[in-house]
Amino acid sequence: MYEMYITSCISRPRSVDRLLFCLWQLQQKQNFSNTCANSQWEFRTHWRHLRTACISYKSSHWSDRCIYTGPLTNQSAGSSTNQSTSYTTNQSASSSTNQRTGPPWRILFFGSDEFSVEVLQKLKADQTRTKSADRVVERLEVVCSPKRVPVRTYADEHHLPLHDWPLQGSCDQFDVGVVASFGFLIPKKIIRLFPYGILNIHPSLLPQWRGASPVFHTILEGDEVTGVTIIHITPQFDVGPILQQKSVPVPDRCHAIQLGSMLFNKGADMLLDCLRDLPRKLENAVEQPTTGVTNAPKLSVDQSWVRWAEQSCQEIDRLSRSVGQKLPLRSIWNDRTVKLMDIIDPAITKGLAIPVAEPKPGSAHYHRPTNSVCIRCKDGWVGFRSILLKKKLTAHEFYNGYLSRDHLKDKLFESCSSKTS
Repeated sequence: MYEMYITSCISRPRSVDRLLFCLWQLQQKQNFSNTCANSQWEFRTHWRHLRTACISYKSSHWSDRCIYTGPLTNQSAGSSTNQSTSYTTNQSASSSTNQRTGPPWRILFFGSDEFSVEVLQKLKADQTRTKSADRVVERLEVVCSPKRVPVRTYADEHHLPLHDWPLQGSCDQFDVGVVASFGFLIPKKIIRLFPYGILNIHPSLLPQWRGASPVFHTILEGDEVTGVTIIHITPQFDVGPILQQKSVPVPDRCHAIQLGSMLFNKGADMLLDCLRDLPRKLENAVEQPTTGVTNAPKLSVDQSWVRWAEQSCQEIDRLSRSVGQKLPLRSIWNDRTVKLMDIIDPAITKGLAIPVAEPKPGSAHYHRPTNSVCIRCKDGWVGFRSILLKKKLTAHEFYNGYLSRDHLKDKLFESCSSKTS
């Protein structure tokens, strides 16, 4: 009922005082926030002015007592008067008296890991530019998990204001949000609080590799080309319209951490470019193609188990370079879980003449010239320079302590994706 009354008064300036009086009364009720939650109204007492995207008229009596800080979709007033206006979501706030039309912006940053820090560093550097006319960042605050994640450490060290996720306070004092490797789905009610919405840096050529781990899947699948996409987010993961996109060749035998750092570094530059001309970038944004969609789900421990009889040397190498720095490759040896680290380029080990009679998938041999434990797989040998058993051992130490013993030298490395360490 209150929502219908508010909407009906929007187009009649003479009703503003009556409308504000009604809202002032509603504010005193404990159930006010629940009553008006769907209409996106939010009030603050003891403000000096009334800011609204729907009402241009200001009341001298009530202007210090309440403020409209969010968009309201007009559903009923449009057909009743020629003064009515069509309203959208957060973009409709551009007519607000406090709404900026260009940089520098007030930015709320959402991040978590070391990839997020790559972007946050460049935003912070821009904020501290000597020439204010060149800045695109005026204000910068950070949202992250309450845990001690890399972004929290960086924000503490550089005295950036911090907010724990999930957000408890208001975001209406910011112009735009920025997301980089955040890991949480941001709901629509928060996205709408930003007049220019929220931008996301995604390290792939969307719609390819939508999801939590695009960099890892890029290497795992052996892609030769990847890229960075800046999107305007929606309440679903990685499906928003594209503001900017660039292709990047994947360096030979790079690891996921290296590739991710490179992509987010480039993405930070692309983000700053978007922020310099944000209204035009949003106006020219294009929807993602409906074809070529692939998914990049979050990594799991099961993905780190090696299947010696099924995987080739190249596949095991890509698996190690994609997940190995987060989840070392695993296998079962002598009924114990071992972790295999520091893989050698399979071009070196694949065709080695290993003196093992009738080798089977999982057969092992210490190869002295490469100082590695070579293990037989589907199409050759893969070598590892370190093995974690009770503690991390070099290949030579593993040979001296285990493989050199007669009762252990013929033990096979086995696949067991159902076991965990």
